[in-house]
Amino acid sequence: MPEMVKAQAAALAKELGGNYLAYEGFRYSNPSIAESFDKAIKDGAQRVIALSMSPYATEVTTGEYRNACAGLGSKTTAPLFIPSWHDNPLFIDAWVEKAVAGLAMFPSAIRGNAAVIFTSHSIPVRYIAAGDPYQKQIEETVALVVAKAGIREWRIAWQSKGARATEPWIEPAVEPTLDKLAQDGHQAVLEVPIGFTCDHMETLYDIDVVHRAHAVKLGIHFERAESLNTSPLFIKALADVVKKRDNLLDAD
Repeated sequence: MPEMVKAQAAALAKELGGNYLAYEGFRYSNPSIAESFDKAIKDGAQRVIALSMSPYATEVTTGEYRNACAGLGSKTTAPLFIPSWHDNPLFIDAWVEKAVAGLAMFPSAIRGNAAVIFTSHSIPVRYIAAGDPYQKQIEETVALVVAKAGIREWRIAWQSKGARATEPWIEPAVEPTLDKLAQDGHQAVLEVPIGFTCDHMETLYDIDVVHRAHAVKLGIHFERAESLNTSPLFIKALADVVKKRDNLLDAD
């Protein structure tokens, strides 16, 4: 949601401190990426770092943001695009915090039987076959979160496949994953939207309404981990990503 991204930008600016400014920019709403870049330059920015709010590199999303940044500015002011940051330690900590809090929502009697489904937006398989790192990076992030949180029962599932899709997309989807967990005797399932960094249609409707209804139909106690949104740990992760890239520039 644009309002949440704006709030994230404001929180990031505060976390980074007085030497930095942070602006939100969008592909399909205002302000556009180009408009925000121009404002940054007018406000006196001598260096612009472009940070996609998706931590995972894929031509489907982050590639489009990278393309939107291409051609902006001059040779000395062109924005530096950060392609991915899926294994940033603070980002991992932010998801561990949300997953642990999510599991704590279950009654103690069924908490030990709870399984966790980590979900991300599916994309066509042809991108992965061509070398797109998206799926691998999701799996790496999940592995880090699972290890740190001590989660024993977990799955990765893929959501929000295009309604008119005519080609294979990454599977399994969430609904058949829930079916299998129910068949295996799991009474409680926590869905963790690890592929997203703020609430929008894929969490507020696809998860909170569609996936929840499917789980309830199966007799599963369903909970959803909170999105990262403006969680302090997540904002610290964003600041860490920016500062590390900025320091690399200074070292070059």
